[in-house]
Amino acid sequence: EEAAAQGLMAGINAALSNRGEDPLILGRDQAYIGVLIDDLVTKGTDAEPYRMFTSRAEYRLMLREDNADLRLTEIGYKLGSVSEMAYDKLKQKKRDMAALAELLNCLQVTPCSETNSRLARLSSAPIANKSSLIQLLRRPELTITDLIRFAPEIGNFSPHVAAQLEVEVKYAGYLNRQTEMITRSKKMEGSRVPQDMDYAAINGLSREVREKLDRIRPLSIGQAARIPGITPAAISLLSVYLKKHFRHRELKLSSS
Repeated sequence: EEAAAQGLMAGINAALSNRGEDPLILGRDQAYIGVLIDDLVTKGTDAEPYRMFTSRAEYRLMLREDNADLRLTEIGYKLGSVSEMAYDKLKQKKRDMAALAELLNCLQVTPCSETNSRLARLSSAPIANKSSLIQLLRRPELTITDLIRFAPEIGNFSPHVAAQLEVEVKYAGYLNRQTEMITRSKKMEGSRVPQDMDYAAINGLSREVREKLDRIRPLSIGQAARIPGITPAAISLLSVYLKKHFRHRELKLSSS
C-alpha cells in the first residue's frame, strides 16, 4: 500500500535523523517506493489520490520482483533492518550467479549432428559455428533448464540463481539500454540545487515556473525536470544559472 510505503520511509528517516545521519532517499531506479515519493513531491495529488502503477516507473525493467533482493538487501543491511544471515545469503547468491555466468561463457558446443539433434528436439535451430552456452541461452525458445542436456553441472546451481541469471541474459540488451538511461539521468540528479535558491533572480523564468520551483524546492536538476509544467527551456536557464552561481562562488572563495 502507498500509505504503508510512506510510513516505512518516514520511520526509517526518523531513526536516521535521531542518530544524526543522512536521510535515506531511494532513487527512481532503485525501488517503486523511490518512484512513489518522488512523484508525490514533484507532481502532487491535486487531481486524484495517488496510486502506484508500474507504468509510472520509467526504469521498470530494473524494478522487477525477482531482483528485489539484489537491489535492496544491502541497503537494509546498512540500516540494520536486515540480518547478517540474510545478507550472507545475498552475497552467496551473487557469487553463485557470477560462477554460473562464467560457466556458461566457458562451456561451448560444436556444430555436430548430436548437438543439432538435441537442439531440434528443443525446437531450436541448428548451429553452424561453435557456440557458448550463454549464446544459446539468448535464444527465446531455450531455457537454462534445457541447457542441462549439454552441461549437467548447471543443475548443481540453485533454481533461484539459475532463473535470475536467465532473465539477466535474455534481456541483457534492454537492460543495458536502461542502464545507459540511468547513467545519463544520474548526471542530472548529481547537479544539486541549493535549498535557499532565489528563483526570482533567474532571468527568463515565467512566474508560474518560479512559483512551482519555489514551492517544491527540488534537490537536483533531475527532480526539477520532472515537475509538471517545467519546460526544457526553464531547465536550461536553471542549469546555466547554477553553473555561473557555483563558478562565481568558487572564484570568491579562491580569492579570499
